[in-house]
Amino acid sequence: MRKLSLVFFIALGLSALVGCSAIDEFGLEKETTLEEATAMLDKIQTDIDAIVSDKSCSATGECKVLAYGKKACGGPSTYVIYGSKIDEALLAKKCNEYTLLQTEINNRFGLFSDCSLLIVPEVTCVDGKCVKVENN
Repeated sequence: MRKLSLVFFIALGLSALVGCSAIDEFGLEKETTLEEATAMLDKIQTDIDAIVSDKSCSATGECKVLAYGKKACGGPSTYVIYGSKIDEALLAKKCNEYTLLQTEINNRFGLFSDCSLLIVPEVTCVDGKCVKVENN
């Protein structure tokens, strides 16, 4: 009986330790607020903006669009326009981080979205820069 009690208390102590240090893969603790999580999302967005700051091009074929983020109802929350001279692997990595974190935030905080589908923007090269085609 004494051994059973000892095992029980060890198991209870270990579960308490695991519960206290519950940090998910995004660095969010159980007590992370929506504001703190959103600040982490904003930091990743700043990184994405820095990566795509060079929108230079010499032809329309060098201009690209990447969907990222996750609306609570499904589908991407935004698109980024960029030129092919950037580090596309790094951009894909950061956009994936953003999407995963936004999905976690939606789930954890029970967020909802407008459920509208975003139209993939058309892009072109104008005056050496990748830009969105404006439809009138």
